[in-house]
Amino acid sequence: MPIALRRTAAVVVLLAGIALALWIVFGSPHEWTGAMRLLKPALGLTSLGMISAGAWLMFPGSPDDDDDDANTQAPVTGPLDAL
Repeated sequence: MPIALRRTAAVVVLLAGIALALWIVFGSPHEWTGAMRLLKPALGLTSLGMISAGAWLMFPGSPDDDDDDANTQAPVTGPLDAL
């Protein structure tokens, strides 16, 4: 996946996870009663998972996760590499 598309997806997922977390904290779930109140922790874990997934998309863990073509270029040589 190209790095620009990967970072754009990361920002979208991060913002959606943060929006869901803010809605859980400040929004409608405070009035939920009965079995619906069990959905609130599940939504909280979902928002944390979305934030973690966005961070993983932004900063992949291994070079195999990042398929950018910039890694195939030759390394830049410096003045001490003349020999």
